[in-house]
Formats: sequence, structure tokens, C-alpha cells
Amino acid sequence: MTNSSGAFSSMAQPELELLQALNPSAFDQVLLSLAFFALRQSSYRHGAFLDAAATAAKCAVYTTYVEQGGNLRMTGHLHHIEPKRVKAIVQEIEQGLQAGQRLQHAAFQEPTYLTELPQVWLGQYPWHRSQPRLTGDRLSEDQQTYLEAKLPPDLPAAQGISSAEFADLIAFLHQQAQAKAPGDRPLPLSEALAEHIKRRLLHAETVMRLDNPWGMPYYILLSSTYGGPDSPTKTPHSLLEDAAHFLRLSHAWTKQQHNVMRIFESLDIAPADLSQAQTELHELMRHWAKKYHQRGKPTMAIHMMFGPKDHSLS
Repeated sequence: MTNSSGAFSSMAQPELELLQALNPSAFDQVLLSLAFFALRQSSYRHGAFLDAAATAAKCAVYTTYVEQGGNLRMTGHLHHIEPKRVKAIVQEIEQGLQAGQRLQHAAFQEPTYLTELPQVWLGQYPWHRSQPRLTGDRLSEDQQTYLEAKLPPDLPAAQGISSAEFADLIAFLHQQAQAKAPGDRPLPLSEALAEHIKRRLLHAETVMRLDNPWGMPYYILLSSTYGGPDSPTKTPHSLLEDAAHFLRLSHAWTKQQHNVMRIFESLDIAPADLSQAQTELHELMRHWAKKYHQRGKPTMAIHMMFGPKDHSLS
């Protein structure tokens, strides 16, 4: 009883209104959904998202070239591009594969910052109970007490740092990431990129901004890992992972793999019965899975979404 349109239920009202106005095809719905979740909910950079899309298109051209036995003209004909452009794309992909380079994708630089920052912060700015959580020559004892009273409980053992120190921490991580990155074109740390990293850390509730009435704000480490279990980043990332797995299974189904099947049902349910129907469906799947589960055997997965068939979700 899977329904792809159910994925739009978590979209904001402006996104729903735009979809209704555009009336996109199924393919465009997939592209729009990815853009909404990547740029709006997961806060990936616009440029990185475009780079990822361009690389995906190049990979599609390359796989067609391989399937066509290296025929540049036929590959170009199938993708509506000149053979010389096909040749350039093939050379780019092959050179990258031979050099062991990672291809451009939306999260290339950012996860390094996000996942490593808490541990680097804990190492560079450790806090001990005998020390004040916030340091700074310009803070009086009363001001420090006032600010520390605004801190949440159970913080990691890390000092609060100034805006300048937070900027230095991001710059340090950027430099480390560039040293490890493949290729000979390091990405400069622009002001826009630094602000983007800062916003992602704040949105994930890994870092907290503490406004200071007497000067520049402080930044507080809230979690020793990027994005705790209740982080607002978890749902979008889980959804994207589920969507990627669903698409892989869908592709396998089109290739008629024997161990993959498509499940789809469309039915009319009275609103008064909807809650009971959902409960029964959950129980049915739980008992079915319990019946056939055998630990140690090949793992199978089911992705199901239950919801209205059209896009008019509120």
C-alpha cells in the first residue's frame, strides 16, 4: 500500500502551493522533492547541489557509453549531446576513477565539518568543573553568572567560546578538510560558506548561540556528536536515505530481479475508519515480519508510505 505522494505530507505550505501551481510530472516531483529536502531542510549549499546534479548527469552519460560499447555517436544521440561532449565527459569520469578521486556530490565538504567539530572543540577548549564555563576579560563576575544561568543542563565538557574563536574553529576544520580532499583545486573558505556551516550546526542543535548584552555572542557546544537523536536534522536525512533505498529497489524491480517486488494498493477509506485502518496495517506488518524473520539469513527491507493519493496534503 505504498504511495509516493505521501512523501509530500511533511512539506511546508509554500512548497505544496508551488507543486499544485506547477502540476509537475512524476519525474519533476522527484527532482523538486530532492531540492526541497536538500536545500531547505538539510541546508546543503546551492552550488554543491548543482554540482551533484551535474555529476549525476555525467555518470548517466558514462554508463550509456559503456553499454553502447564505447560508441560516442550513439551515446550522444541517446542523450541529445555532441559526440565531442560525450568524449569529454567520458574522459573526466575515467580520469577520476583511475585517480581514485571522489566525485562531486552535495555533501562533499560539509559532513567533515559537522561530524568532526564537536570532538575538535572538546580537544581545543576543554572545560573542568573548577573553571567558569565562559571566559573573557571583559566579563564581570555578575555578567558571567547572568550568562551561565541561561545555559541548558548536561552540557558536554567544553568551554563556551567567543564568535572569533568559533570562526577560527571552522577555519581550522576547513583547512584540515582541504588537505584531505582529492584534486588540485582547494575550495576557499568564503564568508558565505562559513555562515552556511554555522547555520547547519545551529539548526542541528549541535551548537547554541548565547547572546551577550555586553559584547559579541558566545557559542556553546550542546552535543558531543553532530545531530543528537532529537535533532531536527534527523528526519530529513532519514527520509533521504529511505528515498535512496526505495529508488535502488525500484531500479532493481524494473530489471525484473526475482527477489524484488512492487507493492501498490489504492483504496477508499472513510475518515472515521482511518485511525483503525492504520493501526491494523501496522499490526499486520509486524506479525508478518515476525513470522518470516530468521536471524542470520539474507536481510530484506520494505519501504511503505500510507497517505492520500493526490498532492493536496495539509
